[in-house]
Amino acid sequence: MIRRLVPRLAVPAVAAAMLAFASAASASVTPTVTPSSTAPLTAGATGNLGLDLKFSPSQGDSPKDLTLNLPPGLLSNAAINRGGCLKTVDIATTSCQIGSGTVHALLLGMIPVPTNVGFFLVPPPAAGDLAGLAVASNGDQIGTTAAITIRPSGNPAGVGATIHFVLPNTLDNIPLEIQEISSTFNGLRFPTSCPATPAQLTVSVDSYADATVKTAATPVPVTGCSALAFSPKYSINVARDASDKNVRVTTQITQAATESPSSAVTLGFPSDVFSASLKGLTNLCTTGPASGKCTPVGSVQAASPLYPTPLTGRAYLTGNVTNLKGLTLTLVFPQPFPLTLVGAVHLENLTTTFSGLPDIPLTHLTVTLNGGPAGLFSTLCTHISGVSTARLTDQNGDKTATVKTPFTETGCPAHGGGGGGTHGGSGKAGRPRIHAASFGGLRTRKPTLRFTVTAGTHRPGISSLAVKLPKGLNAVTKRTHGKRMVRHVSVKGAKLRSATVSHGALVIKLRKAARRALVRFGRGALSETHALAAKVRRAHVKSLRLTVVVRNAKGKRTTLHVKAKT
Repeated sequence: MIRRLVPRLAVPAVAAAMLAFASAASASVTPTVTPSSTAPLTAGATGNLGLDLKFSPSQGDSPKDLTLNLPPGLLSNAAINRGGCLKTVDIATTSCQIGSGTVHALLLGMIPVPTNVGFFLVPPPAAGDLAGLAVASNGDQIGTTAAITIRPSGNPAGVGATIHFVLPNTLDNIPLEIQEISSTFNGLRFPTSCPATPAQLTVSVDSYADATVKTAATPVPVTGCSALAFSPKYSINVARDASDKNVRVTTQITQAATESPSSAVTLGFPSDVFSASLKGLTNLCTTGPASGKCTPVGSVQAASPLYPTPLTGRAYLTGNVTNLKGLTLTLVFPQPFPLTLVGAVHLENLTTTFSGLPDIPLTHLTVTLNGGPAGLFSTLCTHISGVSTARLTDQNGDKTATVKTPFTETGCPAHGGGGGGTHGGSGKAGRPRIHAASFGGLRTRKPTLRFTVTAGTHRPGISSLAVKLPKGLNAVTKRTHGKRMVRHVSVKGAKLRSATVSHGALVIKLRKAARRALVRFGRGALSETHALAAKVRRAHVKSLRLTVVVRNAKGKRTTLHVKAKT
């Protein structure tokens, strides 16, 4: 349409219009953006969104760089045509068309040339872009391909889509002034949170004669968030590492594509089964994953119905070695979804809590955490069973789901050396095992101790323990009914009958024989000398030797020696 008008234009008119462009000293644009409908959108639904962009350029000027920042959760479907739109340009059919509209412009500053256009999803114009957006009329593209990107975590505008156009100001070297773009985008997925003040769609634009960026915004009201379904599923797989006898842990959260995504997730690992690996601190990332100097402790994979292929990333243990209470588990996805999800790690109860998750629908989110010397868990593979719990909150913040899932360690050796199994297999009887022994609070003379004890393979369960503390540590007792009782002692995986001191040893008796138990001596259970605290602070002592006498349900005693980290 536009090109058919060009041959009729006289050369003097062209020259006059170019002169007008050159003399427009105070040229600029003043954008406004209004939706074609003010009706609220239905949360999580798929529908169309109409926008009317007016630029009101001064005479001789035209908008140049146009950026649309969609609010978080307002997303286009990049998986249409089975992902083929991201591989091959198709502006001749409707397979990749995601909208339509009309561009209102003035040719030579005086001839209206309204042009009907289509908006097409095309391959990304640059590495790292999510996709491209082509504006075409009658099979011909107008201008350059716009870049569609996903704003990264931490962006002030929130995680969401941004579209950046470079608008033309000439047509076959003839000046063109774009006045208005009326558009409708089809098949958008609407946000799933309904704040009291609606999120806004913002427009930023400069002009060819003025680099000053002008902005405009319009609210995007959403309703019906509370009516959205929220029934996430949670599963966990605990399996032996290929390279050692420890276990790796894989958690997976699944949801239907039409549900509200989660805004917060807490994953809990039963501490009577799992024990944190302090050796894993050798992979502590103190410089940040972006430095490229950190070693991952696991991996992450996510699938979204709005993208044709799964997203894969890496998991890092982050924080500062001097503040174990400030440890975080950071999941990093590369472009085109530059997301960084940070979860607070609580070693005392083995939970990780992620908050502020983006409003992006995921049908599954899978996190695999390594075990072994450099992993997060020092748990030995022993056929142990347990229950893991996930607590999830929806995007709108008004629904919470607590999901518990049972598991049994798999791939464990049937006999010998694995720390003792609970069932299955034949072979030699094994000795009990002590692992994940560690002290805490020694620098400040507020000592704590924890370790996990496992019954021997094909041996009866554990009935009692006698712990002989290293020099510099003593049990704090209170005499009750003639016995020296120790408080602040707890056992997970079994029920504690008593904790006493007898003949210089700290004796733990269980109400019922157990295959495995996590023993904790909390603050107030132990006392420490000034000399030991000073040695620990000067790093002269990195481990202390424990002697534990394990007695099984048949009365057999086994003496174990173990070095506990300080």
